[in-house]
Amino acid sequence: MKKIVLMTMALIAFGFANAQDMRFGVKAGLMASDYDAFSVDNKYHRNIGNYYRNSYNESNIGIYVGGLLEFDLADKFKLQPELTLSVVPGDFGYVAVGIPVMLKYSFFDKFYAMAGPGLNFAVNADEDQFSPSFNLGASYDVMQDFYVEVRGDIGLGGYLNHNVHAGVGYRF
Repeated sequence: MKKIVLMTMALIAFGFANAQDMRFGVKAGLMASDYDAFSVDNKYHRNIGNYYRNSYNESNIGIYVGGLLEFDLADKFKLQPELTLSVVPGDFGYVAVGIPVMLKYSFFDKFYAMAGPGLNFAVNADEDQFSPSFNLGASYDVMQDFYVEVRGDIGLGGYLNHNVHAGVGYRF
């Protein structure tokens, strides 16, 4: 069964890789994160214990970097799967890998609204390592390949409550 799933995924990836309307890109920026500090930090669990387990949320500013693929779907629609690494420093900070898949729609020339699901994995989490999210945002192409974006992630469970991202990107 594993071989069938892996083969199917490889064929889909190969099909996307041969698409003529595909572009690679990189992105980076700042993020404000609101998360459950208890589930992402071992020290918090040992120092505070179970008393505050469901009542301690942490907010912090961090950074994110990542890569993306952009596929033209239709006249004004694009699909943009991404792979990002987020680092939120601090005593109760976290390191996470995110995989959002955004559907983009162009309302005006160079302006896109985007929405889609995401799956986040806290690398340093004790529990609730996986955190699904719903992402909403907008981007503007400043130049042909250079863009700015603002996005919000709404956590649907796990450690993530919500994030706000503001950053820049470049498509090759």
